[in-house]
Amino acid sequence: MSQKPAVFSEQTGLLQDGALLFLLKSIFSDDAFSAFLAQQLASAQNRVRTHDEFISVLGNFFEQTISGSSGEQREKLEKHAGELKRHLADTQVSTNAYGGARSAGPAGLFWPNPTREDGVSLHDITPVGERYGLVDRTTPIGSAGSCFAYEIARNLQRRGFNYVVTEPEHDGSNGVLVDAYDPDNPYARFSATWGLIFNTPSLRQMVERAFGDATAEPVLLEERFPDGGVIYTDPYREGVAFRDPEAFEADYRNHMAAVREAFTQTEVFIVTLGLNECWELKHDGTVLSNNPRRGWMYALTRPRILTVMENVREVERFLAAVRRHNPQFKLVLSLSPIPLRATHRGDQHVVTANAHSKAVLRVAAEEIVRRNKDVFYFPSYEYVMHCAPDAWEADERHVTDNTVNKIMGMFDDVFVRQDPAAKQDAGGTEGVADPD
Repeated sequence: MSQKPAVFSEQTGLLQDGALLFLLKSIFSDDAFSAFLAQQLASAQNRVRTHDEFISVLGNFFEQTISGSSGEQREKLEKHAGELKRHLADTQVSTNAYGGARSAGPAGLFWPNPTREDGVSLHDITPVGERYGLVDRTTPIGSAGSCFAYEIARNLQRRGFNYVVTEPEHDGSNGVLVDAYDPDNPYARFSATWGLIFNTPSLRQMVERAFGDATAEPVLLEERFPDGGVIYTDPYREGVAFRDPEAFEADYRNHMAAVREAFTQTEVFIVTLGLNECWELKHDGTVLSNNPRRGWMYALTRPRILTVMENVREVERFLAAVRRHNPQFKLVLSLSPIPLRATHRGDQHVVTANAHSKAVLRVAAEEIVRRNKDVFYFPSYEYVMHCAPDAWEADERHVTDNTVNKIMGMFDDVFVRQDPAAKQDAGGTEGVADPD
């Protein structure tokens, strides 16, 4: 290599050969202008060593030259002055990247280290960044997603929040059978009886059908039991079955109306993303809410693995469909910590497939928040995976009640407006429902 490196030293600073020109090219888009400034600054009277001296001299240069110029020359100088201004702003941001004002506070800057004298354990923190103050006890709140969303729904209701319920769980008298229905449980698991929703296409499909933006040919699967019982399951509604096809037909219009009502009434909606693996019908490409479990469904479907951008597009389509009817709709995304029960990937162990699934969904959530107004991320997944002591039940798939309680306390910290009545303990939830 014949070219000498540009050396930046705390002692000599911009006096080193090549350093001044290197810095100028980092600021200005016109190399000829950078070379001109380097020549000017190399003169004895303008020689600078520190960045502050450099900025001071250039500031004076632009102030004097712009005022005495006109036309195209003035436009070029004003453009370069703007580049210098952007450089100063960028430098300020970079300087404060590991310090300064932070949403997470100083404790959120570095990974906790309990071996330090002033260190703390991961188990003593909550991974909270910004606080948003979106809700109070009067705010209409809804939720959908994996079984972790079910825990959030019950917890909000138990503590007196305005959880929107437009379709109570059916008791079976009308032929609609809801899995694990408990007449003694006063808390709804869903805003409407749409069942568990594990993947993003299912969420989007449900809303588009409810608002008439899409249609799907209905399909039911007959399931027979050893005792002679028969039910009919809808592959788009996990955990919801029917006594006969007629019960499905009688319920469908009412259910779609309840879905519409839930999304038009709700101001803040919580979606817990569950799975990246899904199954689609060969017939029209629509996606099942969960994995097929009976023989006929394997003949009708094929497995898919959703990419980051496929998940992003699905949630954005869901958002667009809802906001056409409810422009004030706000979305809180979380990621279910509950791992895959099984994987359809032949090349992966379920543990690595689960890691891939959660990583894709986490990146998708970040991208959705970045691209869309009034969309927020809630770090329940991170708390369970890194911060919660003894987070798991004995089966190592369900999350303990105590962990759910801590997560809901964190939800209050992030999203609940400072209402003294909402500061009470978030404990006392019941166990987690059927896993993802």
